[in-house]
Amino acid sequence: MSAQVVDVRNGDFWTGMAEHRLGSLFSSPPWVEALARTYGFTISASVSGRHNAVENAILFSHVSDLRGDRVVCLPFSDYCDPLVEGGEAWDELVEPILALGLPVTLRCLRHEHALRDHRFAMVGEALWHGVDLTRDEEALWTGLSGSARQNVRKAQRNGVVVREERSLDAVHAFHRMHRHLRKSKYRLLAQPVAFFENLYEQFAPDDRLTVLLAEVDGTPIAGIFFLEWQGTLYYKFNASTDQTLCPNDLLAWEGIRMGRRRGLSRLDFGLSDIRQPGLVRYKRKYATEERTITMLRWQPPGHSDPRGELASRTLSRLTHLLTAPEVPDEIAGEAGAELYRFFC
Repeated sequence: MSAQVVDVRNGDFWTGMAEHRLGSLFSSPPWVEALARTYGFTISASVSGRHNAVENAILFSHVSDLRGDRVVCLPFSDYCDPLVEGGEAWDELVEPILALGLPVTLRCLRHEHALRDHRFAMVGEALWHGVDLTRDEEALWTGLSGSARQNVRKAQRNGVVVREERSLDAVHAFHRMHRHLRKSKYRLLAQPVAFFENLYEQFAPDDRLTVLLAEVDGTPIAGIFFLEWQGTLYYKFNASTDQTLCPNDLLAWEGIRMGRRRGLSRLDFGLSDIRQPGLVRYKRKYATEERTITMLRWQPPGHSDPRGELASRTLSRLTHLLTAPEVPDEIAGEAGAELYRFFC
């Protein structure tokens, strides 16, 4: 099979590809489906293989909106390594994507061939952390940093209780905290609640979604939104309204314990912006692995899009206005539902 571009939501693309060794949550069928349903993205792949079976693929989305036309691999994903073995396959599959003549953005955690392609420039880096869950609980506990163990005990002494939930009501409760934190602390809009509902629809029926809520006297003060895929527990979203009682440390520890109970091999802490040193320090207290997520970009020769640049500046200004302290969380939430698709 020579290289061709297919819609991954049609046909037999996922046969054999869903378990590719370079795959992750962010190249999984349920994640792709949730993205497509929420934002209307078409998720495509440049593919090749033998005997009509796909063996190599680069997932991407051609996004066309007020910020212009661009290719993103994939939108709103911490990383999405090309599912490609070998340099020749990489060269073959990337050509149909470059032939679109649009800027192409990749986020790679483990893909050496993309990193070596001189046509792509490195435009940013982030950190990734993981936890080995194959050890017994005592080894997991002693593997935490001293400050993490101290904070877990502090949270327990102060009456913080962690509740394990898998209901849509818990998803909504978590999203309210997430929306408030994004607005009040970071002056950013949150992904719409519809995205969380679509994740629930895709992952919950197979028992692959858990919300851990930290509560004091029955009131949630923090939470972590977990997804599972191929033996890995993904720490996808975190939110808190009160950090004085160290609920996030207790949540992380209980997430580690839950992952081990469920027979999973790794906890994926996901992407951390290097410009958020507090978040990096928090994850390092638990991590047994640290790697770099590399952002790569290819620009067509002579490419210029002043309208897209103007739209990006306008979106930044609108976000600042819509996350002002006097703006109610509900209004910021509605704004996120309308505008978040343009941030990819």
